[in-house]
Amino acid sequence: MLFSSCTTALLPLHFCLFCLLKEYCDLIFSALLSFGMVEKAVKIVLVICVFWTVVIGEDAPHPCDRVCQSESTRVCEYNFTVEWYSTLSKACFECPFVESDCSRPQCVAADGHPRAITVVNRMLPGPSITVCESDRVVVRVHNRLDNGEATTIHWHGMSQRGTPWMDGVPMLTQCPIPPQTTFVYNFTATPAGTHWWHAHVGFHRSDGVFGSFVVRKPDASNPHFGAYDDDEHTILVGDWLHQTTMEKYIQHHHSNGNNKGEGMLINGKGEYTKYQRNNETIYTPMMKYSVTHGKRYRFRVINNAAVFCPFELTVDYHILTIIATDGVDVTAYNVTSLVTHGGERYDFVLNANQEAASYWIRIQGLADCMNSSQRAVLWYRNSTSGARPASTPDTINQTKINPLNEKETSNVKYVTNLSTIKNVETRLTQKPDVVHFIGFDFKLVNNPSYHDSILYPIKSVSRDHHLYSPQLNNVTYLSPHSPILSQYDDIDESTICNTFTGVNVPKTEFRACTHIADVQLGSVVELVVFDEGRTFNAGHPMHLHGYHFAVVAMNK
Repeated sequence: MLFSSCTTALLPLHFCLFCLLKEYCDLIFSALLSFGMVEKAVKIVLVICVFWTVVIGEDAPHPCDRVCQSESTRVCEYNFTVEWYSTLSKACFECPFVESDCSRPQCVAADGHPRAITVVNRMLPGPSITVCESDRVVVRVHNRLDNGEATTIHWHGMSQRGTPWMDGVPMLTQCPIPPQTTFVYNFTATPAGTHWWHAHVGFHRSDGVFGSFVVRKPDASNPHFGAYDDDEHTILVGDWLHQTTMEKYIQHHHSNGNNKGEGMLINGKGEYTKYQRNNETIYTPMMKYSVTHGKRYRFRVINNAAVFCPFELTVDYHILTIIATDGVDVTAYNVTSLVTHGGERYDFVLNANQEAASYWIRIQGLADCMNSSQRAVLWYRNSTSGARPASTPDTINQTKINPLNEKETSNVKYVTNLSTIKNVETRLTQKPDVVHFIGFDFKLVNNPSYHDSILYPIKSVSRDHHLYSPQLNNVTYLSPHSPILSQYDDIDESTICNTFTGVNVPKTEFRACTHIADVQLGSVVELVVFDEGRTFNAGHPMHLHGYHFAVVAMNK
């Protein structure tokens, strides 16, 4: 009866559960029932549920965010409402002039620049999912996008063994979720590690539909158990535009606008736009991470880049001990600087062993984001230092991992220096059953979406109006009209191509098709991926849905 009263009130069940599990709730309810005051008991429970949802809101922990136990799993349910929203909406009241207003429920301050955004549950980032390995995750996605757009959610890092139709890729594993409808994702959380979820349709991800997805494992199976005292901090970074990505896209692809973001955000927060009051400059709040002197903390870093936006992360006067990458445990490796690319995740342990004060956590954009940066605060509890750290970066004693276009030296180390704790599967060290070559680059071709071959071919317009098409093996991917996984027979075979069977595609002719590579179940496939590098000095991380692959060779 208690639980049904919360759900009838259309409130998130986990908030009510968290409250109801508190001892005083049980005592009050039991006392009222003993006097036959059922109606009053239910009303009080509803009031508590409303208070917990509205006042405390999304800060309330989900019951699945817990200490993991062996052979103990749960069903973890979430409700995601995807909609158009705005930064600095009416929910923000006097933000940023009243800093506490920036933390009000449904206030998205971002970096202080007003703009339209797409969000989940009016949060930026969206709700964090933190569960234990092998938990069942059930997410009800309600598409409330007002402009009629469909959407999907991809669970980046999940293997989806047995549930490939839950991977969230439009027209590959499912039809997109139509507006004003609901789709339920239901899958097992595996493997353990730092992952993330994000929209996989259009520009919803870069406009705000993303969040962290942490899958913990029991202490007994955690190779780094004992290496840290607390596992509570996530650093989710991405470039941030001051207009919708669609506006940027149109200007860049059809005219001479740029596709670069104006700033960066850390967990949806940051400083950029200046506000003035009484000759004082005011910014929206930065992200703040609290630590206790003498304790060791696990930080989980996620790169939500929209364009070619790697970033370098440092924490003034602190060592970063790398213990995992992309959800894979590695032997501990000490650095002072970490570079990540879009979609990559790194876990590091920070020992709060410096003088109790405040220190800068610095994010410096690289490549297309070289002119962008952002900062957060590492604050030692009980420190008397001011809100803004006085620390300066240590530019002398740096050790960097995963550099961008730098030669390896004693202080600059490639990611190949990291060693996985778990041995690579023996079969992957042997001769593969098939080898496929994948070359990629930006091509000078007349893509009809951007260059009419008669009216304004690419070679006839000025250089600043060139739109080079990114291609794999000289082919642009064409989305099918039906999901390949479930309705392959509905797809027009003339739109399907396979460049791995010896068929050469001319580099100067534009070709678009549903690009596939046929492989046999159980076979070992070697992919030789090479950057042709003719057009731009750019890079791109490679992500294979449903798999952790082994890197067996690298060269440049």
